[in-house]
Amino acid sequence: MDSVTSVVGPSGRWIRAASFLPFAALAAVYGPAAGHGFIADDFRWILESRTSGLRDAAALFSKSIGFYRPVVSLTFAADAALFGTQPLGYGLTNLALAALSASLLYLLLRALSLPTGAALFGSALWLFNPHGMNTAILWTSGRTALLLTAFALGAALAMVRGRPVWFLVCLAGALLSKEEAVTLPVILLVWRLALRGRRVAPVSSLFVWIGGSLAVIAAYAILRSLSGAMTPSTAPYYYAFTSDPRLIARNVFEYLDRAATLPAGVTALALLLMRPASRTPLISTPILICGLAWLAGGYAITVFLPIRSSLYACYPSIGACLIAADVCARRWTAADDRSRARAAAAGIVVTIVLAALVYVRSRDFVANAEFSTSTLRDLVDLTKDVPSESTVVIEDDRGRRPNLESAFGASLGDAYLLAAGRRLQFWIDPPSHDASAAGLTPPCEACVRLRLAVAGGHLIRH
Repeated sequence: MDSVTSVVGPSGRWIRAASFLPFAALAAVYGPAAGHGFIADDFRWILESRTSGLRDAAALFSKSIGFYRPVVSLTFAADAALFGTQPLGYGLTNLALAALSASLLYLLLRALSLPTGAALFGSALWLFNPHGMNTAILWTSGRTALLLTAFALGAALAMVRGRPVWFLVCLAGALLSKEEAVTLPVILLVWRLALRGRRVAPVSSLFVWIGGSLAVIAAYAILRSLSGAMTPSTAPYYYAFTSDPRLIARNVFEYLDRAATLPAGVTALALLLMRPASRTPLISTPILICGLAWLAGGYAITVFLPIRSSLYACYPSIGACLIAADVCARRWTAADDRSRARAAAAGIVVTIVLAALVYVRSRDFVANAEFSTSTLRDLVDLTKDVPSESTVVIEDDRGRRPNLESAFGASLGDAYLLAAGRRLQFWIDPPSHDASAAGLTPPCEACVRLRLAVAGGHLIRH
């Protein structure tokens, strides 16, 4: 089945609608929601990534902001050159990266001999994941997960097609985007062994691939060590590896839920609705191995971290979507026309429900981004006569959201520097949860030059 559907007539139209509706629905939800403002870590990323030429761009590979992610910094530098400090362009970049990742997943599924409809299904399933995708798309700094996923999918596609140079380029891009990529060579080694005989490059060249991977990882390790980026021994406690079995077990359970619940639920519904007209294996064993290897390898680092983030699910969830796409494709091939039409109709309903869920879960991001933008506008206006480096105290309204804590965290100073081009010292009362970790301390009474307060979603003089 190389087309979206081999069914013609009214039922075929239902099936075609079910194939393309998810992408239209996601565009309708995420398009208007993207680029309303910057939040939290965005401000420092943009400040630290600004460049004025090729020399500055090259220097990004020798510096860090705690993490070592120079490719992410390059995208911020490009956005700054194109859009300045206007958040819309940055939001559109994230949307483009999500679309690129989904397209690469589609190409990878096709390269693995899955039919067109199954490849579209797998891509849509990944985009609809309610855990992490809204954060990755709507939070500008969430592009770290999108870049990691895009480069990892590019590496897998190059491996399946037997193109070692592109494999190594994409591996390097993944490593320079996010730390979880260090397990990617192991994941794809499992893939090469599992996919032997399925149009993958000969295993006789396996040592070439392994040697190239080791060389790329060694170069990455050297660059990272020279940058001063955090290591397991220097990271703050929430990024330091833990050996607490209860915490690890909780991480395993929660991350499995975030990556696999939606693919598993949709697959179970498909199996229920489509009765096989002929006997066929439920899944291809090589595809099952590849999906499980990607899922496990994608979480191999983050499962040992005390801090927990839904962003960590974006990359590993590819494995669950791969398995779901193969199972549903096989059941589709074995089902009769009536079962296919029933499944397509259910797919339309599920798409509408999931789109509504994505919309609801995205509202907090939009509200925080809009609050951030309006607050910075008010702040620049209210402090125009306050000398640089003066101290400003702002009373936050934690009784409602969004507030300064949810929109800025401990980054209000960086946000003001980006918006106004000069620095003031800010203290938020009550302090943000990460104020002490950021080195912020309460000012003395005589040091305060101006007092402001959040009231009704705006800043006013206190």
